[in-house]
Amino acid sequence: MLEEKKIKLCFIGNPNVGKSTLINRLLNSNDLQISKHPGTTKKIIEKKLICNETKFVFLDTAGVYKKKDFNFNLLIKATRYSEMIILILDSTIDKLDKIHKKLAAHTIKTGKGLIIIFNKWDLIENKKNKKKELEKIVKSSLPQFDEKKILFISALRDEKFEKILKYSMEIARLLKTTMSTSNLNKWLRGIVKHNPPIRIRGKEIKFKYIVQTDVNPPTFKIFSNHPSKINSSYKRFLERRLKLNYKIDNIPVFLKFLASKNPYQEKKK
Repeated sequence: MLEEKKIKLCFIGNPNVGKSTLINRLLNSNDLQISKHPGTTKKIIEKKLICNETKFVFLDTAGVYKKKDFNFNLLIKATRYSEMIILILDSTIDKLDKIHKKLAAHTIKTGKGLIIIFNKWDLIENKKNKKKELEKIVKSSLPQFDEKKILFISALRDEKFEKILKYSMEIARLLKTTMSTSNLNKWLRGIVKHNPPIRIRGKEIKFKYIVQTDVNPPTFKIFSNHPSKINSSYKRFLERRLKLNYKIDNIPVFLKFLASKNPYQEKKK
């Protein structure tokens, strides 16, 4: 019997931004209570959908305005048990609030997939200019996020929402990406040869090898002679190049830099 494909999506955002409405439209039902008044959803509600032989689990969460809000802790708990986070924003905004940035940063830091949806798109008149404006806002506020995973929708007016499920399946697949150790080390040697890290007080940083140790998200250990001397900008450079080389630039990855053991050290004692 084939293993069941299952993706858990957590819908987050401010109160009255359209989370429940969107889930109802995805389910083609009116299971979730909706209202013009914010605060209708008081707790985490779970709904299921089977589509294209994949079981989707939707978590509808109470909206939050600020980090001190009681709902924020419930939200963090819900994201912990989800593979994918759907951050829903109002299309009429002209900036990302601090809470939006914190939620997105938390999502990426914990290795979750992230899709940003601008809802209430039907209220926007000059859609071309507003789309560019919102993409620019996301890029400047969340430079670590891949803007290709931004959707502009009207949960109330639109008829089709396939892209949400499609993107979720794509990201879930990428989060399970595995890479062979030999290919990884070939890639690392080439990168370091053409773009070596700067010397620290005359000491050369030598990279020994790299190995993948986990998935969800892809996690790697990179061994070198002076891991503590590798500056943060070079670490970010390696992360970007790894994601681009393996075409996983729209998911988080974790790189851990560790000291390599000298195989001759024990013999000298």
